[in-house]
Amino acid sequence: MIYNLNGKDSSRIRFNRKLFNYKLQSHKGKYQTTSKGILKNYEKPIRSIIIFENKYLNKVRKLLNEYKIFHKLYQIQREIK
Repeated sequence: MIYNLNGKDSSRIRFNRKLFNYKLQSHKGKYQTTSKGILKNYEKPIRSIIIFENKYLNKVRKLLNEYKIFHKLYQIQREIK
């Protein structure tokens, strides 16, 4: 997936928190909570590209449409050894 996040920082942060797992800490790490995002296993080779499994496609597409984010989805056929 290739995407472009233009807009306010608050909406960008909300989108990233729903898409990826993230940790919140308070009191210098004494209290930690981990939020669960849509993508469990993914690769992010550069800033605006994410490689993920096909089983997450419908949930990711729904989230992209909800936030009205410009995106292009590509399917990778096989791995080169």
